[in-house]
Amino acid sequence: MNIRSHIAELIQSRSAVNATVIALAGLFVLLLGTVAPGLLSGWEERGGDGVWELRAAAAPADEEERRFVIVDIDEASIAKVGPWPWPRERMAELSRRLSALGVNLQIYDVVLPEQRADDANLASELAKRPTILAQIFSMDPGTPVAVGKLQGALAPGAPRCGSPLPQAAGYIANTGGLASVPGLAAGHITPRIAQDGAVRHIAPVICFEGRAYPSLGLAAVAKAAGVEPAWSLTKGGDWWGPAWQLTHPALPGIVVPLDGNGDARLSYRLPRRALISVSAADVLAGTAPDTLFRGAWALIGATAFGIGDAVPTPHGGAVAGVEVNAQFISALLDARLPSTPRAAPVLLLVLTAAGAGVLLLALRWRRLPAIGLPLVGAMLALAFFGLHAWLQIAHDVWLGWAVPALFAFVGGVLLAAAEYARARFERERLYGNLTSYLPEPVAAEIAFREPTGIIDAQRREVTVLFADIRNFSAYCEGRPPEEAAALLHAFFTTATRVIEAHGGLVEEFVGDAVLAIWNAPEPCADHPAKALAAAQELQNETAPLFEQPPPAGLEPLALGIGIETGNALVGSFGPARRRTHTVLGETVTVAVRLQGLTVDLAQPIVLGEQVAKRLPADAVISLGSFLLEGLRTARDVYAPSSSERTLGRREGRATTRPRLISGLRKS
Repeated sequence: MNIRSHIAELIQSRSAVNATVIALAGLFVLLLGTVAPGLLSGWEERGGDGVWELRAAAAPADEEERRFVIVDIDEASIAKVGPWPWPRERMAELSRRLSALGVNLQIYDVVLPEQRADDANLASELAKRPTILAQIFSMDPGTPVAVGKLQGALAPGAPRCGSPLPQAAGYIANTGGLASVPGLAAGHITPRIAQDGAVRHIAPVICFEGRAYPSLGLAAVAKAAGVEPAWSLTKGGDWWGPAWQLTHPALPGIVVPLDGNGDARLSYRLPRRALISVSAADVLAGTAPDTLFRGAWALIGATAFGIGDAVPTPHGGAVAGVEVNAQFISALLDARLPSTPRAAPVLLLVLTAAGAGVLLLALRWRRLPAIGLPLVGAMLALAFFGLHAWLQIAHDVWLGWAVPALFAFVGGVLLAAAEYARARFERERLYGNLTSYLPEPVAAEIAFREPTGIIDAQRREVTVLFADIRNFSAYCEGRPPEEAAALLHAFFTTATRVIEAHGGLVEEFVGDAVLAIWNAPEPCADHPAKALAAAQELQNETAPLFEQPPPAGLEPLALGIGIETGNALVGSFGPARRRTHTVLGETVTVAVRLQGLTVDLAQPIVLGEQVAKRLPADAVISLGSFLLEGLRTARDVYAPSSSERTLGRREGRATTRPRLISGLRKS
């Protein structure tokens, strides 16, 4: 079996091909995830950003976060108060103003590492009321910076440093005059920046030199509740839970899900308009409305150009870091921090398998063309993304979608390609079979047309050759049908090869005869001469087939050929459900009758008067005028001049006229 036939056989086996295609799609996704692991996760993250944006856009216009107010050190504040950092007395005044407005907790999203002479005054003021100071860690091992004094470390072993908690290489903390004040809590505001620069995660706890330090949000929650920040790190219990989680024995409603890197995913459910922000200048001027601050937390942060830490988030390309912490605190209080289930890989595998099943079912739907399979794959990809988005918004679950979505789309494309290849091979096979029953140009024309029930034919000048095996019916008597079939097969094969080599087309096999035409459906120059050349070569090529001695009392097998040129109707006839392609007209009748004369005239090839007129004068000899059977007008009949010489040599004499058989009607 050659390679082409083997490939064709494989393509015909739909189940094997489909299984191979599904395996290839899975292998492609696996290789892509191995070679470029950040690509798929990047798609998921950006898709998740879009979900947060849609959720924020669809949020009610009156939705507000009233539990804390952002006190914004904005451009207006810098213009009125002066450049940052402000004098300690100004910061102390801000703290007093916030306390007078009824704020329960002051959370500073700024770090004050510079030592000032009046640090003690600010420290004394901050110590009078619940306050959280910020500090930041360096996560780059190549940047072991150490500025200020760290504070707010958790009790040893609560939680114990080690995997999965991230390890810091350095820090920037507040000046020692502020960090040493008893009762002041602290939380880090270290950003976890993704490869594309966006902030989508936060490290709730970071370790440095064996001590664990909570984030600003965790420190604020514990301080507001009046409990020690004794957080416990445990592994996730059930398959639907996160890999790790932080809990507090005195805060049963607060659970912080962590991934394998010790990070918590940020929730950006709140639109930016829901965060209440008041300029720090208005607070210092005493014009801030106390109704916003009474009983709330104050989150003091900077957005002014040059001092604000602007980072990309799903809500914008340059969002102040204080808003990131605001989103984290809001989701922490509402227990809406997104988490990834431990069973996420298994669930994604199940979704991928379900996608493969849907694609295979789509293949069975005969009304769906192959080109629709990529569309089915794309719809599946959207369905997987929609499922992820629903879980993300409705249940705060980050499942992921890129793997099954990419598999579904690639699988749909590959299955469509396989179906196209299979259909192409089937079409080629069908076309090959069609050309074995019809002339190739005719088959090509029929294959790409809609079925019709009308006469579809053209009048053309053609040269018709009709070749018949003499005495074949008698030969078949007493012979096995297999032997007769072998002889006919050899004859038809030889005739087809010879006729096509001379530019003709085998129109049909009629019993033990061959009907061929020239100059239709494609033009053929000098078709009479080519038909004669084909007839002469056919006589020579088939002679060995008929040399075997005939049974006793029978004439030997021989080939008789009649040729005529003239107008004929060439095309398709019959109802749409059962058509035939043939050539009709007097020219065909004459060619058939001329072949019948070959026995009586003892000529292997007999030519009509029209084809003889188109041949050189010395190429033919006249046999006389005869009234052919079924026709009313006598016609001149000719033979090739080479046939006369050949006949004379075969009979052992030179003759200029063939011997006539008695009973032939000559006019």
